[in-house]
Amino acid sequence: MQTAHDNELGEQQRQLLRLMAQGFPDTTIARRLSLGPRTLARRISELYAVLGVETRFQAGAAAERLGLLTPAHPVRAQRHLAITPGTARRKVS
Repeated sequence: MQTAHDNELGEQQRQLLRLMAQGFPDTTIARRLSLGPRTLARRISELYAVLGVETRFQAGAAAERLGLLTPAHPVRAQRHLAITPGTARRKVS
C-alpha cells in the first residue's frame, strides 16, 4: 500500500528511517551516515514531521508500513540451545 509519505521521502530519509527502525543508537546512525550529532537530530526531527509521527516507535511502524524493513532470517529465528545434564549443545531445528 502506497501512502503520500512514499513520494515525500528521499533516499537519505529512507536510509535514516531504516537504521532507526532496526534499533541502531544515534551514535551508530550518525557514523554510518557521516553526520554530526546535531545534524542527525535535525534530520530525525524533519523525518518525524514528514511522517507525521512523534516517537521513534511510530517512525519504526511507518518504516514497516512503507516496506523498508526486511523480515528476520527464518533459519536464525529457529535456532535454540538444547541443554542436557553436563553438556550444552547447539541444536538447529
